[in-house]
Amino acid sequence: MWETYRSLWWLLLCVCAFAATANAQASGSAAAYFNRAQSLYRNGNLDGAKKDLDIAIAFDSRYVAALVSRGIIRYLQHDLDGAIADFDRAIEINPALSEAYNNRGNARKGKGNLSGAVADYSQAIAHRRGYADAYYNRANIELESGDLAAAIVDYSEAIKINPQLIEAYNNRANAFYGQGDLVRAISDYTQAIKLNPRLPYPYNGRGNARLATGDLDAALADYTRAIEADAGFADAYANRGLAYLLQGKTSEARGDFARCLKLDARLKTSLEERIRRLKPLKRPQ
Repeated sequence: MWETYRSLWWLLLCVCAFAATANAQASGSAAAYFNRAQSLYRNGNLDGAKKDLDIAIAFDSRYVAALVSRGIIRYLQHDLDGAIADFDRAIEINPALSEAYNNRGNARKGKGNLSGAVADYSQAIAHRRGYADAYYNRANIELESGDLAAAIVDYSEAIKINPQLIEAYNNRANAFYGQGDLVRAISDYTQAIKLNPRLPYPYNGRGNARLATGDLDAALADYTRAIEADAGFADAYANRGLAYLLQGKTSEARGDFARCLKLDARLKTSLEERIRRLKPLKRPQ
């Protein structure tokens, strides 16, 4: 989710940053199509933007800005092989182009080539040390692979470069939570919430951390805020139901579990297992 968002945002930055040098890089005709592609993209017309970038590249096959931009559009349209081909060509022309490495890393990750993605993110960082997105993207793979310590280092670097990077706080909190460091996890979830109180995921994450500390009332409040932010958030209903169950509020718990499974029936087995694990916790009550 957060990776696609950042790719969308990067395209806007990418085309604007390259536009200033477009006339120096390409013929006037290529630059004209490139500039129109920007406008089409901003209006949500990815197909139209890609067609104009195709023409720009036909005029000038070494037009790096157009290659990178077309690669990002192909990535967003799930043409991962096409995206990688564009990024390969851009890197061939300019081996120090950090944006091409970072975005090729995204495409490689999409194809399941995690080692290739990490190598690309590392190359992006080597060519631009202050590249927050590359640190963030590499950290996501480290988090998913269970290397929590490395993920925390990279998320921290991304946050140092860009203190407004909400998803880096949220994901670093997930890493802290995985390490059992609930205090730091809650702190990072809270910072993510401060930066954008409308996002559901930091509330859900903070609810999990607070539940782990035994603060059931605070956890319930967080799960409720997550549901208010996204009424279709099945996991938040499951989590709130578990918190209700720990409080002995079985009717409320059943209602949340039913809503969870109505939203996503695939959670049935995992939810039943989580309920089973809670039973020993309830016996002393």
